[in-house]
Amino acid sequence: MNYVEWLRVRNTLRVLAIVLGAFILIVLVLRISFNQYITEDNAFIKHIKLEPGATVSQSVLPDGTKRTTIKSPSDNTTVVIDNHGINGRHIVITEPLSKAHEHEHRAVIGSVVYNERNVGKMAVTTIDTNGSVPFLYYMAIADLAAFFIATVLAAPFARESDGHLEYALTKPVSRETFAVSVIGADLAGIIAASLMTIVALLLCQAMFEVPSFDFGGVNTSAILMGIAAPFAWYGLLAASTASLKRGYGAILGFAWPVAILVVVFAEIPWGDSLVGQLVHNVFWTISRIDPLSYISFTVDENSAGQLTGPPNFAPRLAIEFALFLIYSTLAVVQWRRVEA
Repeated sequence: MNYVEWLRVRNTLRVLAIVLGAFILIVLVLRISFNQYITEDNAFIKHIKLEPGATVSQSVLPDGTKRTTIKSPSDNTTVVIDNHGINGRHIVITEPLSKAHEHEHRAVIGSVVYNERNVGKMAVTTIDTNGSVPFLYYMAIADLAAFFIATVLAAPFARESDGHLEYALTKPVSRETFAVSVIGADLAGIIAASLMTIVALLLCQAMFEVPSFDFGGVNTSAILMGIAAPFAWYGLLAASTASLKRGYGAILGFAWPVAILVVVFAEIPWGDSLVGQLVHNVFWTISRIDPLSYISFTVDENSAGQLTGPPNFAPRLAIEFALFLIYSTLAVVQWRRVEA
């Protein structure tokens, strides 16, 4: 009964597939262009060789790993590089504390895991170039695609009312059933957009290294929020356009800048004056119904070096799902009342 909506979803995803395909092609060209620098084993070694008295020795471990050991007596520094091929490199740098950072720390940049610790008067730095990538990064990019698709699809009832409402009302199914099936088709398209983007990112990463992921902690939270937030955004736009027969494109077009400005203005103190407080309170109140207000980009690192999200994540997630249900219900109610 909602064949037309599935066609809209298919056509929208086709456009996304073309964009992602072009992105993959660009990454492939870059991979080929920089191949000599990526596969070059001696780039780092040549730099260390410049140190006075530095020596370089190479060996092969029993498991086939190629090991390069660099010693610089003048700096009392030793570098051991285990080359695992496509699985990345494991680098251990041992140097005096005077050359290292004052405090031990750990950092994760994409698939590169950096860990520095102090052992006596020496600092031992470990670098793994193909560590587990926090899935949070993938989900953040996939959310951009999901929000884009949600915006494009988010006026299903206005499109039904635009020029062929009489035909839509003759379908042998109740309005509620039709509305739920249409919303279900669009939600499937939003999820498909996220999955397609993640697959594209995997293919791009696979051109440089074997993908490895971390799904624990904040990453699981990111996946849940990555589903709830686009759903809530879709519901808001669907409810805002459900009673319209034309002009819904303007709402879809201006929704993003308006929603972002509401969030920004709600965070601005606006001073202690009565006018400033009034403006702040007005925008803060409006922001409570804005799905973008509950998306947090705050990511910290605990003592174990694990990424952690905001402490109030559970309420944020619950509100996003609640907004989706409320807005979707409002859209269905409006669709029931539309007259030809």
